[in-house]
Parts: sequence; C-alpha cells; structure tokens
Amino acid sequence: MINKLVYYVYLHSFTSNFAKDTMASKKNHKVKDNYIFYNQLLAKRKSIFSEVIDIKKFGNHPRTLEESVDVSHPDVSEKMVLLVDVKVNNYNFFQFKLRYKEFLDNPIFRFDSDGVTHWNQIDGNPLQKQQVPTPHFHKFNEEGVEIAYKTEHLLDETKKKALEDIETCIVHFFHECNIRVNENNFPSIKILSNQLGFSFENEDPNLNVPFL
Repeated sequence: MINKLVYYVYLHSFTSNFAKDTMASKKNHKVKDNYIFYNQLLAKRKSIFSEVIDIKKFGNHPRTLEESVDVSHPDVSEKMVLLVDVKVNNYNFFQFKLRYKEFLDNPIFRFDSDGVTHWNQIDGNPLQKQQVPTPHFHKFNEEGVEIAYKTEHLLDETKKKALEDIETCIVHFFHECNIRVNENNFPSIKILSNQLGFSFENEDPNLNVPFL
C-alpha cells in the first residue's frame, strides 16, 4: 500500500512538472518568425484616447471585472486592445493585457499582479532563476517562448509595494510597453463607479478631519 502511494505521488509530481514544463517552453512560431515586427509592436509609441478607464462590467469569470480600451499603433491599421481585469473582492489582484488579434490570439504583452509562479524554461538558466513569482510581466523572447520577468521596480520591495495600487501600476505598465494617453499622459482608473459612485483611490478617509 505504501509503495503504491509513493508511486502515485511520484507519478503525479512527474506529470504535473512535465505539463508545466511543456506549457512554459512551448514555442510560438509566428512570433519567432516575425520577431522584429513583434518588438516594434511593443517598442513604438502607442496611444489611447480615454483619460479614464472605468471598470464596471463583469468579464468571463463571475468574480472578475473587465474593461477594454482601443490602442492606436502608428504602423498598423487595425486597433490593438488594452484589457484591464480586476478581482471584485480584491482590487490588488489585477491584470493588464495588450492584445493584437490580427497577429496573435493570446496577449502579446501582459502584467499579473498576483497568481501562480511562471517557469522560464531557458537553456543554461539555473533552477532558481527559472521561477518568476508574481508580480511579473509576460512577453515573448526571440525563440517565440513566453517568458515572465521582473523590472527593477518589481525587485525593489518599497517600489513593489507601491505598485500594488492599480492606478500606480498602470503607469509602470504603460512605460514598459510604451503607451500614453494622447501625447504623454496616463489614465486614471475607476472601479464600479456605476454602483459605488467613486473612483478607486488610496486616500485616507480621516485626512484633514480634526480629532479631539
């Protein structure tokens, strides 16, 4: 009985790791074959024209709110799309996803504030460097493999703490993939403004209130 249990645990662990490694190292040949174009999609200045991103619709998951905003790129005629997802019961759990469906079905660039650790299966990387816990960004490398990475801000504990705020973090996201509102501004964010009537801000409700 014990031998069977040990074998089951080993087999389960092996298959889980195999599935995880297979997904992590899967190559997207369209990105690999068009990597210069892919880099230009991210590197060139893009624009949105909404000064406020008002997140008030439920997405595919009943506990997640989602809002989409059109993104204009100077080199492509079709619109790119920015998706912002937020957990209803935890505004610090959010995703930013940049999509260009005429090129890829999946997001071409993404930020996860929380969630599972990503494994970068890259030859020569030691095991500890393959694991990239959240928060992290996702992009494709020159081999067409989706990898996760952290910026200097996400490696700094003080700055990482500040980026738990969605409105602060979207500025960091916009810097990473070169998006601005109009020419050189950044959007503000509202969450459930149609129900609660206020924007999501980390303000002290007792600010300027005198206490005896």
